[in-house]
Amino acid sequence: MQQALFTLILAESKGIEHTLYPFSVMHSSWELRYGGRRSFEVFRDGLPEFSLSFIGRDLQKRAFQEQEVNKQGDLTTPTSPIMILRADIAPTSQILTILRRMAIDGAQSFIIRDKELIIGAYLMNEQEIAHLDLFAPTFEEVIAFFPIESLPVTDIESARMMHQWDAMMMAPKGIAESFSYFSKHLKEPLPGHVFALNVDNIAIGKQCEFAAGIVLDASKGPIIIESDVMIMAQSFVQGPCHIGKGSMLKAGAQLYAGTVLGPHCKIGGEVEQSIFHGFANKQHQGFIGHSYCGEWVNLGAMTTTSDLKNTYGTIDVTLRRKHIHTELQFLGALIGDHSKTAIGTCLKTGTIIGISSSIHDIGVFPPKEIPSFAWGTSAEMSKKGEQYDLQKALQVADLVMNRRGKSMSPAQQEIFKKEFQLLSE
Repeated sequence: MQQALFTLILAESKGIEHTLYPFSVMHSSWELRYGGRRSFEVFRDGLPEFSLSFIGRDLQKRAFQEQEVNKQGDLTTPTSPIMILRADIAPTSQILTILRRMAIDGAQSFIIRDKELIIGAYLMNEQEIAHLDLFAPTFEEVIAFFPIESLPVTDIESARMMHQWDAMMMAPKGIAESFSYFSKHLKEPLPGHVFALNVDNIAIGKQCEFAAGIVLDASKGPIIIESDVMIMAQSFVQGPCHIGKGSMLKAGAQLYAGTVLGPHCKIGGEVEQSIFHGFANKQHQGFIGHSYCGEWVNLGAMTTTSDLKNTYGTIDVTLRRKHIHTELQFLGALIGDHSKTAIGTCLKTGTIIGISSSIHDIGVFPPKEIPSFAWGTSAEMSKKGEQYDLQKALQVADLVMNRRGKSMSPAQQEIFKKEFQLLSE
């Protein structure tokens, strides 16, 4: 492994717990997927000269570190020079190239700015680093007392993933940019009985299973299939698409361009430009479009999202009771970790569902804003106090995770309790 020459610190921006809701309840912003990999993984893989450290909300950072096999993020002895960057900056190939060039060619410290927004800093000596509050939870607080005016400014162009729909919209670009990385590691041959278009644009990992009648169409973008994936008969996959390790496509599944499956997902029916973050189930028929589903989500048979208004107008959402105009014409649902829908559930355009909710509405559309720990039908959810019992929610979450060889970490349990208490206030 190459020895790190620099430290890259990814720091969460102020207010990310609201703008990135519901993902932000259980996760840090550097865990959002850019293409098939989480954002920090793209930085890690693309910048081997850097060691990675993290600054963010305490519980979410602890939950992240408890789940990671390789513990990362020790800021007690950062390797100087350091580069601190907003964690919501999308790790595009262009940004990785710029950051590497900045660090290797950098002869002095400087501030990194995109238009009028400070997005980072490159600091070469201990005296400058000492002005940073490395124990603060946000980028803004870290640099609050730094004499910014004392350093020159370098202007760059960047893209930010401030909302989950930003990651969803960037998924095709992220998948395409990651193909050169994955094609070096996933080199298994495509079985002869699989019908493929543009086979050179397909990367396949080890120990995958392909049934009869599968079509892989990589004519408009790459298809990345990680190891231990099972694709059942008559499935159709259109690139750009990323299928994570250990995932399964049920018979007749249809994955259209821009779809990302994280590890160990089970997917059936029709999916278009949506992200299933990992360990999520949608095993039956139904359409999910332009959506982002968190971990441990289970969608019942025929669960369907609307991702386009009848007026063809842009879509508004409500995040933590704040109204936001997305300026998007296509947006399905954002679903928090551990939430579930019953059979036949239909979700409106721009539906937001918090963590650990259980939606039972059949034949009618539930509300567009569904809080965490919601339980039952729309009528039941409208009644004060009609919530999922906290202890039962924790028990079910742990039971579901145990089936996949996982368990809730102490920090994740604390997040559940804190989110439940927040709703009770």
